[in-house]
Amino acid sequence: MRALGERAPGENLLDAGVQSRLLARRAGPRALRSFPLVRPGATALPGGRPATAPPRSQVKPRSTLKPRSVVNRAIRAVERAARTNARRVDRGLRLARPQRLARTAAHRALAQQRRILAQRALAEQRRIALANRVKHRRIALANRATMRRSAVLRRTSVRNMRAVVAFARAQVGKRYVRGGEGPNGFDCSGFTKRAYARAGLRLPHSSGAQARRARPVSRAKARPGDLVVGRGHVGIYMGRGMMIDAGNSRTGVVYRKLYRGLRVARL
Repeated sequence: MRALGERAPGENLLDAGVQSRLLARRAGPRALRSFPLVRPGATALPGGRPATAPPRSQVKPRSTLKPRSVVNRAIRAVERAARTNARRVDRGLRLARPQRLARTAAHRALAQQRRILAQRALAEQRRIALANRVKHRRIALANRATMRRSAVLRRTSVRNMRAVVAFARAQVGKRYVRGGEGPNGFDCSGFTKRAYARAGLRLPHSSGAQARRARPVSRAKARPGDLVVGRGHVGIYMGRGMMIDAGNSRTGVVYRKLYRGLRVARL
């Protein structure tokens, strides 16, 4: 309870403010400066003077929390920034997507081309290997056939050379006839032509032509029936360094030793 005649703080403020304005209106503009106005919310001291504001250290600090509207505006700003960044990233991805697709397609095409080249190289290697196997087999078969033919020819030639040697022995002592092929007279190439005809060989009547058809052999490998070749002269080898030939008109068909300048060849 308050005492009789005591005023409440609100009543002092209201009465002071009203009294100040009433006095200012009555006195005029010049007297308004001498009457201090009381601010709303300030307490008046006894005697009509307004109370001074309390020191700042005694004022209770306001709450540091922001109003809800400020927080909502910040949230919306963050959301707008996130949407803007997302649109930028999406735009960048859309712009880079054709490049990525082109690069991927190029890589796939390159890989496909490499696979095709590898397959072609493998097929070529297989083809070459097969061709080499076929070639080697053909060569082996040809060598076998050649060896067989050589063996047959060697046996045949041995048998035939016996006939050549026998014919040559039978003609020893006959006279030399220039251009003669027998039966009573021979020259050197006519004598060998008739002798090798017994073995089935047809030779020209020329010592040079017969020599060109024969291949040289060493005396160590010479066999009876081989051709003896000299400068403008031919004969038949009889073995052991001996031969039969139609030398000249003095010697006729003679059995004698190989002399210097002669070599052995085989038909």
